[in-house]
Amino acid sequence: MRLALGAAACWLLLALPAAAQDGTRVIHTPWLALRFEQDGQEAPLVYRDQLLTEVQLRRAPFTIVLPVRGQDDVYWLAARADEAIFGEADVDARRSARDRPQAAPYFEVGTGLADTAANSGTLMLDPDGHHHLYGLRLGPDLDRHVFFVSEVSRRTEVSGIITLPLEEINTPLHLVAWFDEDGDGVMHHGEYEFITLQFDRRSRR
Repeated sequence: MRLALGAAACWLLLALPAAAQDGTRVIHTPWLALRFEQDGQEAPLVYRDQLLTEVQLRRAPFTIVLPVRGQDDVYWLAARADEAIFGEADVDARRSARDRPQAAPYFEVGTGLADTAANSGTLMLDPDGHHHLYGLRLGPDLDRHVFFVSEVSRRTEVSGIITLPLEEINTPLHLVAWFDEDGDGVMHHGEYEFITLQFDRRSRR
């Protein structure tokens, strides 16, 4: 009986990762513990694979809640309308000649996007840049880090910068979040993750 139970336990442990990669509901992202809120309610999150979490949102303003880790927390957040942003964060894609993975191109020094001192509510989609979140850009409350989003902007070759309210967004948005826990400037597994924002096409509030 004990042997049978042991075999069953081993099977369960082996089965869990596969199940967790097939649409398991979670209350926060699995690596950085990010949460998403709309109108004071937590948005549904689904764990898609080892790095990717999908967020179900209405087409309305939302807030990303980031864990408070210390007094000088810094989070990096890059956003794009295409999934290529994930491939550029892959460890193998970031290896240098010294065989050491560096930061993704959009997290390199000098790629921080200009915003107001306490954030403007705009999520900037940029293939070469990121939101550098620290101090007031993580909100005014010391015990709660937040990044509020009410509109999206992107640069086009024809029209320059275009800004749209979230009510007008009808395609998924893809984010890469990074917290450099050891401060070495290298994106290690466990310090970053991928997020896809899925917007309900029926909601325009």
